[in-house]
Amino acid sequence: MIRNYFKIALRSIFRNKLTAFINIAGLAIAMTAVLLIYFFISDELSYDRYHSKIDRTYRVTREFLGENGETTLNLPCIAAPFGPFLKNDFGEIQAMARTLAYGRYGFDMAVEENGEITKAAQEEDLFFAEPDVFKIFDIPVLSGNPAKALERPLTVMLSERTARKYFGTTAVVGKHLKGNGNLDLEVTGVYKDLPTQSHWHPDLLVAFSTLNNIFGPNAFDNDYGGNSFYTYILLEPGADPKKLEAAMPAFIDKHMGAHARANWGVAQNWVASKTTRLYVQPVADIHLRSHLDDEIEVNGNINSVYMMGVIGLFIVLIACFNFVNLSTARATKRAKEVGMRKVAGALKSQLIGQYLSESVLIALFALILATALAGIALPWMNDFTGKSIAFHLTTHWPVVIGTIAFACIVGLLAGTYPAFIMAAFRPAAVLKGQQASVNGKGGIRRVLVVAQFAISIVLIIATAVTSQQLGYLNARDIGYNKDQIITLRSYPELADNYDAFYNQLTGSSAIQNIGRSSRIPTGRLLDWQGNASVVKGDSLVSTDILLRSLQVDYEFFATYGINVAAGRLFSRNIPSDDTIAFIINETAARQIGWKNIDDGIGKDFEAGDAKGKLIGIVKDFNFESLHQEIVPMIFRIGDRSNNNLSVRIDGANFQQAIADLEKKWKAFLPTRPFEYQIMSDRYRLLYEDDQKQSQLFTIFSGMAIFIACLGLFGLATFNTLQRIKEIGIRKVLGASVPNILALLSREIVTLILVASFIAWPVAWFVMSEWLDSFAYHVDMNVLVYVLAAIGAVFVALLTVSVQTLRAALTNPSDTLRYE
Repeated sequence: MIRNYFKIALRSIFRNKLTAFINIAGLAIAMTAVLLIYFFISDELSYDRYHSKIDRTYRVTREFLGENGETTLNLPCIAAPFGPFLKNDFGEIQAMARTLAYGRYGFDMAVEENGEITKAAQEEDLFFAEPDVFKIFDIPVLSGNPAKALERPLTVMLSERTARKYFGTTAVVGKHLKGNGNLDLEVTGVYKDLPTQSHWHPDLLVAFSTLNNIFGPNAFDNDYGGNSFYTYILLEPGADPKKLEAAMPAFIDKHMGAHARANWGVAQNWVASKTTRLYVQPVADIHLRSHLDDEIEVNGNINSVYMMGVIGLFIVLIACFNFVNLSTARATKRAKEVGMRKVAGALKSQLIGQYLSESVLIALFALILATALAGIALPWMNDFTGKSIAFHLTTHWPVVIGTIAFACIVGLLAGTYPAFIMAAFRPAAVLKGQQASVNGKGGIRRVLVVAQFAISIVLIIATAVTSQQLGYLNARDIGYNKDQIITLRSYPELADNYDAFYNQLTGSSAIQNIGRSSRIPTGRLLDWQGNASVVKGDSLVSTDILLRSLQVDYEFFATYGINVAAGRLFSRNIPSDDTIAFIINETAARQIGWKNIDDGIGKDFEAGDAKGKLIGIVKDFNFESLHQEIVPMIFRIGDRSNNNLSVRIDGANFQQAIADLEKKWKAFLPTRPFEYQIMSDRYRLLYEDDQKQSQLFTIFSGMAIFIACLGLFGLATFNTLQRIKEIGIRKVLGASVPNILALLSREIVTLILVASFIAWPVAWFVMSEWLDSFAYHVDMNVLVYVLAAIGAVFVALLTVSVQTLRAALTNPSDTLRYE
């Protein structure tokens, strides 16, 4: 019987080629999208899951609170002293390891051969790490003893990739590297490169005790303000992290409070836990659920996972709706077949089984096609997402079984309603030619068409709004000139000869200016100076305005083209500017509450423990991305802390500028690698995820509309054939071609307008939430929603026009000759 079902199913598919093609093509495209989305979501959810103790592994984070209890800073790293105290005070902590991402501050590594430096490179993924990092994380070691490899200072472990980069082999234990020009680091081991699905990717792990050789013994033991240490803990089995977190306020008061009262001169009743808090964060949550202020790497977003899942569901639903629509519409054509089968003794369950087998067979055909399409599209997705997902039938057999099961479920769900409709036909009615008894009013088909186009219109609107927002991000005046600027790291040895370096470089016609700063635009403002105190009456009065600090040199503002709103900029001709002069931005001045923006110019000004005079106010500029609001900023002259160079070049002579810069760089910094970034590229990377989101909306909305139009084309073809004699009679009675077109298209237009009214509020809610993630964004434009509906109507009419026009132009004598 089952073999008979599939034989009939195959005959039905080949007999109705157009319907079969539309169903198979629609389901195949939908399944291709679902497969790709599954690979993406599966990869995103697998981050850090390869660690055997991941369920007990946590990272300690730190939050800073303002005077009113609001969060002013939320960091994934904490101060160095907390780590040992945590391990000592809490017995449920089995292991603790601190790491310092020192590569981001500039760390050069090189091989020294016969007194000469070779293979010099700047290592951004270099971490100082404590030995217990190997107890917490599963880092496969290829050579060396992980328990002892980082015990001694001036030792380093290399990733497999890094070992090959410097030595051409992984047999490197006992060899030496030159770190930052003066550190002789012994290689004590090699470990496998961490997989892509990891929240950090250290290329070098340097013994944590080496920090004593760089900064002096116990340099960080009492530094509760230097929050640069990513601190990981491994809890004992069964330990409750919530109880540990609940004990943190008392822990902070015990250690930091006592230190502050002894060394900072705070009042005896000062409570440290009211100014800062510690939390424990599951490492498994870092990639998708952690977006703190100084993450090691750019993380993913759980909302993107949800969005992709919802889009995949939408596309499958649209394809299934097509299947249901076409199957129920085609029921009239098969009514007599059903009647004859029932007269011959076929049971209802047998009829249902037959039509479900057809549905499943179509879904399996679609799956075969979808698997091939997914294989072709996977390299594109890897390139698009920056992943390295691979799919092999032999190694991913659970996925294969899952996709086959998924195809069968889709086939059963999509075929259930049509199967029950056809199995319910009454033989006496259909064999008498009473088709009305099986046609019904098509209510379910109309509902499904509305649902299809409602989803499509939501995706069209999402595409338009994201495109508008990205255009706004690129066109908005951010307050500084990001074009024709390249950035480099500065180094301590350049400080003593900087004036000569500056003069020689600016002597080049291709280089216009150079500025130095502690941080550069497109980064995060993580240095804070404290609350501002301003003159009111005859005294300084503290405000609750928390200022973020940026140290600059005399040319920083000119290099970036940042304009003055009041007062003046720093000047080399005024000696006191490098000690007691401050500049703030307009936001700081506005929040302080001066009636006139220049009210504070030339007056005493205090920020935290720094005292001086306010000499100027610069216009607001978006130092961070447009996801963040402009914050109150204070600028001071810095020197050795200015570890970033910003060089404005002549855009018409880019190559000449780079050549001149590299030549002078090698003259002044012969042992430092010459590596630069283009500021406009850094700015673009700020919105790379948003750009990809926009492209995804475009791709998937296009797929959804294409699948919906496939179904609409099939439905229009069938409906037109059903009404071909009616059209002939209308033409005989004098109906024109436009009248016929209007008649056949009216229902489609009505359904899409209904879909628009359903889609608009949904799209408004979703896109309002997305736009709210930006501090600065476009306003929703009603015209976008209207144009989306008009576009959907136009595409739908274009889809059905071929069939309706052919029917309208058919000679009535051809359709009525047998009547």
